Amino acid sequence: MGFNELPFKPTEKVSLAIEKIRNNAGYYGDPMCLELRKAIEKAYGINRDHIICGNGSEELLDVIARNFVNSEDEVLISQFGYIQFVLAANRLNASLRKSSEVKYHTCADNLLKLINSKTKLIFVANPNNPTGTFIPINEIKRLLTNIPSNVVLVMDLAYGEFVGFDYCNQVHDLVEQFSNLVVTRTFSKAFGLAGLRVGWCHAPKNMISGFYAARGMGSVNAMAQSAATVALSELDEIQSRIDLIISERERVAAALLDLNIETLPSYANFLLATISGQDKELIEKLVQFLFDEAGIIVNRTREKGLERFMRFSLSLPEHNDLMIKTCKRFMNFNSIMIK
Repeated sequence: MGFNELPFKPTEKVSLAIEKIRNNAGYYGDPMCLELRKAIEKAYGINRDHIICGNGSEELLDVIARNFVNSEDEVLISQFGYIQFVLAANRLNASLRKSSEVKYHTCADNLLKLINSKTKLIFVANPNNPTGTFIPINEIKRLLTNIPSNVVLVMDLAYGEFVGFDYCNQVHDLVEQFSNLVVTRTFSKAFGLAGLRVGWCHAPKNMISGFYAARGMGSVNAMAQSAATVALSELDEIQSRIDLIISERERVAAALLDLNIETLPSYANFLLATISGQDKELIEKLVQFLFDEAGIIVNRTREKGLERFMRFSLSLPEHNDLMIKTCKRFMNFNSIMIK
């Protein structure tokens, strides 16, 4: 439960698509991912010529950075922004600046205050990893309205489907209104295809050729393309899986709160949790207890400011029940300590 994966098996149609490619593994996948881009266009109404696919959205974040940033430039992220943003800046030896958050939420005003003549790129994960919090569409519009036109805003919607497909569509609509907005998506989270590594990017058309120049020639393998293309034809099933995760997210958060374990308000498929009023030593013990007693692996957050937290993915109800039960045993065992 430590990698923000979904616990579901591929659907029958997706499994058949994977099997078909297995029998033709001697052939490369289409470098332009044409059929997948057509499927994205059909599903979301986005012109395929404004789309590029990659080896997960992680590759595309790096591709975007290499198009706009060099060692003399600055990249802005929020205080607890996604670690891949940090790595993308580090690979280019660019300066990285972090804006303070408000109650673990990205703050548009604080990002705007840090913009200067060296700023070239702003990365925002929405919802954010590892906090799970998100900013509404009006705040994204306000950010875009106030940043200079030569500063590119990258809105990473890796977990956007857990806010809603309509919300994601609203963000994509902004690409048509602002020439400096890029949106990244992935099939690793809500679509449950993390092992196949396929993501995509929606950007103004004039940026796409530069992205292709910086991307690997055949970075999206044939199996990933086939599976993702079919998955887009099963959005009703994807939505039902999202609904289950959201329901479990609310149930687990409430159950943990009864145990004096608080979670941040999450709009993703994971929760960031802390033991109320306790320091990092006790959460360290809980993480170890979960593994020793139940074989549960969670993510131990040690970023400055998040030392008191752990992060875990929502899973199937029976897995989540085991998590709750084990946390309850731990809290009962440590009841004298936390009073």
